[in-house]
Amino acid sequence: MNWILVIVCIAVGIGLLLPMIQKRIVYKKLTEYLDQGKYKEFEQVLDGFWCTFSYRPFNREFMRLNAYFMQNDTKKISQQINDLFEKIKMNDEQRSLVAKRAFYFYLEQEKYEQAKKMLDICQLHDTNQVEVETMQLMYSILGERKSEHIRDIKARLEPLKKETDAYTNPAKRVRIGVFEYLIGLQYSYLHNKKESKKYLESALKNCKGTTYEAQIQALL
Repeated sequence: MNWILVIVCIAVGIGLLLPMIQKRIVYKKLTEYLDQGKYKEFEQVLDGFWCTFSYRPFNREFMRLNAYFMQNDTKKISQQINDLFEKIKMNDEQRSLVAKRAFYFYLEQEKYEQAKKMLDICQLHDTNQVEVETMQLMYSILGERKSEHIRDIKARLEPLKKETDAYTNPAKRVRIGVFEYLIGLQYSYLHNKKESKKYLESALKNCKGTTYEAQIQALL
């Protein structure tokens, strides 16, 4: 009887451990292919049995969306965003996560109607209200071409610039650049060329290598 109990325990243990081990193996393959830019192989693993077995539909399709972003394939990005909202069951947190990625994508593509829809989703479901407020500012300036937020953004920008790692931390440097871009853009709406150029030139340095770089260059 004891041997039967031992065998059952071993079988249960293997049954519990095997999916966890396989999930780690699949994840390692996926990240390796992404790092190497092997997107075809990445999708083969993503659509394979073990990935389907190990990951829920949302996780797989969100990883696919991230791969399309890495490839900068705007057509596939747009289609994948639609597929996620139309075909994949998502909770509020997941809907907000997809909507946030889609919001910035649509802003860059100057598809402001779609961006507004994504912003509405984030306003309903996103718990990070600071980021949602920043998104609202960006939509107001880029989508509605308003110029009433200069003082507000400057108030956010100045403390950020004074942080010790403001320019050594890539994320903070880009955030500074985005704020400068938004200020410079508003000055351009007001036909203040001097102030607009001042902020846009600084934004160009801080946003170098990002999707904002080309947009800023077009304004200078």
